[in-house]
Amino acid sequence: MERVEQQSHQLLVPVTLQLHRLWHGCIMNFVDRHCEDVLLNNKDEYKDTVEELTNKLDQFKSSGASLKQYPMEVPTSYRHALSFPWTLEVMNNSSGDMRVTHNRELPLILHREIEQCDRNSTLWKSYEAFIRYRYLPAIERIGEIIDEHGHLMEPVPPGRMREIFKTSGNGYGLRWSIAPRMWFYSYTLAYIDSWKELMSKWDDGIYDDIRPSVDFPVGLLRFNIEMQEIVAKVEQDLIGSSQLYGHGSRTGLLERVR
Repeated sequence: MERVEQQSHQLLVPVTLQLHRLWHGCIMNFVDRHCEDVLLNNKDEYKDTVEELTNKLDQFKSSGASLKQYPMEVPTSYRHALSFPWTLEVMNNSSGDMRVTHNRELPLILHREIEQCDRNSTLWKSYEAFIRYRYLPAIERIGEIIDEHGHLMEPVPPGRMREIFKTSGNGYGLRWSIAPRMWFYSYTLAYIDSWKELMSKWDDGIYDDIRPSVDFPVGLLRFNIEMQEIVAKVEQDLIGSSQLYGHGSRTGLLERVR
């Protein structure tokens, strides 16, 4: 029982909390802030993307769409509702499946606009402030938790990893059947270090790259929640409650939308 509590309270819940901070408080907020000036103010150039995102919003609110197919709703608190499906482009591939990793943290159009913008422009100054004072603190906190409590991780069976990501392996030469069960955590630490390396270049005035060479482990959120599901079921059986299920239903979030 002691290990189960430690897994939940010291590792899994804190990492998930910080990942939601990263996605909803940092990435989605930044995308929403620049949705108008980058995407909507260039409707002629990006009209196909705007149309595609509008169709996705229609799918979210369609009364005929099942929760399993579209476990989303139209957001009402963002400046621009389109920023929500636009950001999901980073998390999911064109088939709607969760990515293991991705070579950028932002939607492609926004990424390219930042890459090509003048380093004295308002857009660049906004991006650099976002990275230094919002993004980096969030991922560094995740790294601290993993460093201190990563040994408490709960292995996810290879078969389940294949189901989640619809891939036979991690994309870096290792099938899920032989990949270290801690691969996501180890890769995340390498990702965080790569940002520190890039910051050293920015500090020296070298702004050639807008992101590091190590891919963004977007699948960490899904992986970590899966571990929470496993541990929560054990916790529920032992004491009748868990941080994931509470004192009521045994059905977790992921089971409700599968």
